[in-house]
Amino acid sequence: MPHIVNNSNKGKAEIVVFGKLYRWENHKELFLALIDDCDECLLVSPFLASDFANLFANISFSGKTVELISTCSPRGDDQLSKPHALKSFGEVVKATKGDWPTIGLDQNLHSKVYIFRKGARPFAGIVTSANLTESGLARNHETGVLLQSEEALINLENMCRSQLDYVNLSEWQVEKLCQTADIMGRDNTPQTDREIGLKSILNNYATPSAGNRSTRLREGAKYYIKVSGVKDRPILPEQRRPVNEPHCTLTFAKEPKGISLGDCLLEVAVGGACFLSYYACASAVWEFSDEDKASNTDHKRWPYYVYANNLSLNYGATWFESPLFYDGVVEEFKRDYPSMPVTAAGSDHFKGAVQMGHSYIRVTKEFGEYVRSRIDNFIANKAMHMTNV
Repeated sequence: MPHIVNNSNKGKAEIVVFGKLYRWENHKELFLALIDDCDECLLVSPFLASDFANLFANISFSGKTVELISTCSPRGDDQLSKPHALKSFGEVVKATKGDWPTIGLDQNLHSKVYIFRKGARPFAGIVTSANLTESGLARNHETGVLLQSEEALINLENMCRSQLDYVNLSEWQVEKLCQTADIMGRDNTPQTDREIGLKSILNNYATPSAGNRSTRLREGAKYYIKVSGVKDRPILPEQRRPVNEPHCTLTFAKEPKGISLGDCLLEVAVGGACFLSYYACASAVWEFSDEDKASNTDHKRWPYYVYANNLSLNYGATWFESPLFYDGVVEEFKRDYPSMPVTAAGSDHFKGAVQMGHSYIRVTKEFGEYVRSRIDNFIANKAMHMTNV
């Protein structure tokens, strides 16, 4: 049975999982007690405290899995402050946990939901009007309900995550938002629903969710085949290895001088001869240090790298179920566009360059967009992807 939670009356609830009695006078007391007892939490709130060091002053996140879902949409001047609130949350959690938490953005978010797990099972959740702020949790006249139904809490988790626009904002990506907010904040003129350019930064630097197919590459983006795997360590469909890390480090044998921020990297597998995922380049080209090369033979073999955002989480998680074999994709592209070459050098296939050991090959925009379209439509049209070698 749900229990009422508000900020004006004392209440109590028994958390059956622990046989423990909780007492509270406001959301904050219950919220902090549940965080203290959990080993996983999902915190969903559109508005955030400006300084989480105060809100979480007596909480340690050591050993806990922490996930925040918020928003960074143009609501008044919210974009000027929200990046710093996200940064404060991440830094406070990292200070005791050691790792940056998972941060996602739902740009239409209005819900406030806090769910807590122990031993991989949800044991409590608060659905409420209270935002993740000191005033929302402790002072405002807010009302919510405390739920204990495992089925209901799992459904709530799935619902919150299914509406994400961007997943797993990294520490450096949040810092990028903060830098823009600082620059744009020099203009102190109040505006209604002020967009300060964060939408473009998220588009270029953040990883869209599997359901967000609206991401656009930068104007003039170039397309490249990115080769992964080697003959002695092939990547094969029967290995059933997901390619769904939101943020990736893509390595190269030779310095990829032509690749720049926002370019599209279409990953193909040595051995499997199929597409794995596609990415937007999110950094300059870097080289591993001499120490890295000495301690890791792969870093010596592929000494150059870029950071990249996986734009095909919809496909990468289960690519092996209906692989997009590149021979078949090239054949179908040439059937539809017989006069259009596949590679930027004018060839009708990139397989020869792969067999010669090249780790990247530039392809035409037309072929790149064709591959993107096939990958983007993977879930809706899975039957299309039964292409054979």
